[in-house]
Amino acid sequence: MSDYYHPYNKPLSTAQMQVNALWIRNYLQTKGWSLNAIAACLGNWQSECTLNPNRCSNKSYPYSSGGGFGLPQWTPYNRKMSPWCKAQGIAEIARDDNPAGTIEVQIAFHDYDCKYGYNGKKTWYNNRGYHYTWEGFKVATDDVRAMAIAYYWQYERSGVRDPGSRPAQAAAWYSYLSGQPYSPILGPSFIQRPGILSLMGGNLSFLWVWYLILYLLRGARK
Repeated sequence: MSDYYHPYNKPLSTAQMQVNALWIRNYLQTKGWSLNAIAACLGNWQSECTLNPNRCSNKSYPYSSGGGFGLPQWTPYNRKMSPWCKAQGIAEIARDDNPAGTIEVQIAFHDYDCKYGYNGKKTWYNNRGYHYTWEGFKVATDDVRAMAIAYYWQYERSGVRDPGSRPAQAAAWYSYLSGQPYSPILGPSFIQRPGILSLMGGNLSFLWVWYLILYLLRGARK
């Protein structure tokens, strides 16, 4: 059982958000993220889902053709995180024990999405004068409010087209987490399948086909 809150489609209280924020800080800092980058994300995710990774914007999740889901509320979910989950063999269920509604899984997808995008389109890119690379953002120690805005324009880009309270929320999370002890989280961790398996929907049968072809070709050359 995880040490954070992820009730299906419910907002979290301030106390619950603090528990999740601390867990996320420990998890990401163990992976090498700076506190500035973590707080910048938290400021955005608070506005999106109250730091509940198992929250959706459409009651027909996961069957809806639209709506958002997860920490940054990937929208439309059925064209973003959902195909990746299917390729990874991760179930999507509208319950508290939803495998797709965990922080570990969503951090793995977030990293994949920022690196590779989807359908040939970038999802993390220079915008509105902000030009962090994804890898550079994760370790940056710049002003946390500015980083929250950068994250908003380079990745989040919500429908209102305005960062709103996100920079202030990020600064508040930075202040709160700065006073909390750091405890490394070495596990649990989600291990993503190799990229080629993801592209093939996790199906290994094509590898055996190629192996057979190569075997026959080798035999023909003898």
